[in-house]
Amino acid sequence: MLRRRLEFLSAPASFFHESGRPLRAAEVPDRYRRGMLVMARAQSKAERDWLTSELAELEG
Repeated sequence: MLRRRLEFLSAPASFFHESGRPLRAAEVPDRYRRGMLVMARAQSKAERDWLTSELAELEG
């Protein structure tokens, strides 16, 4: 399950899209939406780091 979650978090994603393309924080003019993306990116990175650490420990 940890590996599946890591794979899911590693896929490109965004709350906001333009012409079907996910927008990066730098491309969003609204400061509050940009803040949502910045915080989501930080949370996702922290979770990916934790998952990577846990998987490495489990694999010995």
